[in-house]
Amino acid sequence: MRRLTLIFLMVLSLAGNAGAQAPELELNWDPVRNTIRGNIDIVGSANIADQFYFFLEAAPWDAAEEPTWQPVTSYVMTPVVDGPLGAWDTGRFADGFYQLRLHAVNSANENSYLVLAPILINNNSDLVNLEPVEVVAMPGAQRADGMVPSPDIDDRLPLPVGGHVAHFHDAAQEAMTSAGMTWVKWQIPFHIGIDDFVARDRINRSHSAGLRVLLSITGHKHDLAEGGDEYLDAYAAFLGEVAALGADAIEVWNEMNLDREWPTGQINPRRYAVMLQKAYSAIKAANPDTMVITGALAPTGAEGAFGLAKVWNDDRYYLGMANAGVAEYADCIGVHYNEGVLPPTAQGGDPRANDYPTRYFLPMLNRVAWPFGNSDIPMCLTETGYLSREGYGPLPQGFTWASRVTVARQADWLAQAIQMAANYTRMPVDLLIIWNIDFDYYGADPQAGYAIIRPDGSCPACETIAALQR
Repeated sequence: MRRLTLIFLMVLSLAGNAGAQAPELELNWDPVRNTIRGNIDIVGSANIADQFYFFLEAAPWDAAEEPTWQPVTSYVMTPVVDGPLGAWDTGRFADGFYQLRLHAVNSANENSYLVLAPILINNNSDLVNLEPVEVVAMPGAQRADGMVPSPDIDDRLPLPVGGHVAHFHDAAQEAMTSAGMTWVKWQIPFHIGIDDFVARDRINRSHSAGLRVLLSITGHKHDLAEGGDEYLDAYAAFLGEVAALGADAIEVWNEMNLDREWPTGQINPRRYAVMLQKAYSAIKAANPDTMVITGALAPTGAEGAFGLAKVWNDDRYYLGMANAGVAEYADCIGVHYNEGVLPPTAQGGDPRANDYPTRYFLPMLNRVAWPFGNSDIPMCLTETGYLSREGYGPLPQGFTWASRVTVARQADWLAQAIQMAANYTRMPVDLLIIWNIDFDYYGADPQAGYAIIRPDGSCPACETIAALQR
């Protein structure tokens, strides 16, 4: 029967004599044991460098709550390689879903972890667990606060490239790595009183996978409308906490030129500049190495149809941002491009009525470079994607413009966009994030149609992007 074996090897062993290197942390777990009862013998390896002791612990599996870990075994002072780690007496725990953590500590009091979940303890109930047991935290060096440090990375693509993820399962990680991506983007919410559990999880999962992490953090427009400067201060303080955890980049809000994301009647780049200045100060005070990216605007020319209370054209808003001095409070200007139906080399010929510059890749970059080109600040494409219905079905109303975009075109155009962004001369492009990697919702907003991992599990874009590696 196949075992689920999770192994972390030292970098040197991966590069050279991997077979001779014992695993540092390993849990041998039969996939069918997603439901357990009674006493469970745990087998694996606890053998980190300069290990002082290790033990096993468990916590309820609830992604919305900070784990409260309970010991499963006592401290073991000797390393173990492919042997018994201890026994889990599940009768000491209430029935329910749990995560199991192998926790090793070295002589410098530095922690390393490996976590499996969801595991159902079912001694006295009729609960059913249909979910496979998976890795939810990989082993590796940990900071004193339990955070995995940002990895050292060699960018082999023409510029740093990453992808926006929803699930970040093994298939997504493998696809991104094979393509040469070095960044992963997550979007996380903010509200008054929120803790940093989700941010911790996203940072550690990303760093453990060998990727830098960009967190796009937004709140609710109604809270923003009612909270005034007090809300902006709380938002900035939270971003500072996230930076202190080791986030490599933070995108401050999202598409502020639409009343979908910003209060109706209050859309104004000068007000956003106040938010950004507060956020920048808090982030840099907590972690000077965290890159601050302005919220990217929605590419649009709809202000004439809906009015400035509801939407500002992106070029008008970018000019307002530049005039408000946002280049002094950011390391990069965020940009979105997601409505193309022609190759990125095209600068005309879009078949849609009311042709508009945001539908073309280079003209979209020019709209940002015009107000910021002399500001000595780069741009970051935090959302770049092409929509294809192939493998799904008819596109929903409002998205039928993409009906002729095939997966092959999506793959070719993304690779072309990366190369063109790297060669763009009017303003440096420091980062390109692909929208998206693994979203699976295909409905009124056909997010899955943008995903480069297609319904059959293939990733043609991974191959075209990988071909750009030096």
